Amino acid sequence: MPLNNNLARNLEVELPLQSPVAVPKETPIHNPLPRKSGITKVEKLLCGALLSIVFALIAISISLEISIASTNRALQDTNSSIATITTINDNLEQEVQELSRYDRVYKIANSQGLKMNEANVRNVTK
Repeated sequence: MPLNNNLARNLEVELPLQSPVAVPKETPIHNPLPRKSGITKVEKLLCGALLSIVFALIAISISLEISIASTNRALQDTNSSIATITTINDNLEQEVQELSRYDRVYKIANSQGLKMNEANVRNVTK
């Protein structure tokens, strides 16, 4: 009966007896002491100095920007006043040229009773 050969068989196997395994005593693990804060007094001092330097540089930068802005404003005001005065001077110079025309001077002299005397005239050149 070869077909019956593939049935499970009940085999007795001898297992060696083992003694219970002794649990080793737990050895205390060396835990290092917890460290204090990683920031020392010197590092705090350096951070404070760095922050104060940064704050001083920011304050200086802002004050310089304000100074530059006020100087630019003063320059613009000065340029504006120069342009105004130049315009006024040009207008006055033109008025002087109009008032000192020869025919106008001659007309005023005649109305005042003055006469032309060539002997008393001197030519002045600029």
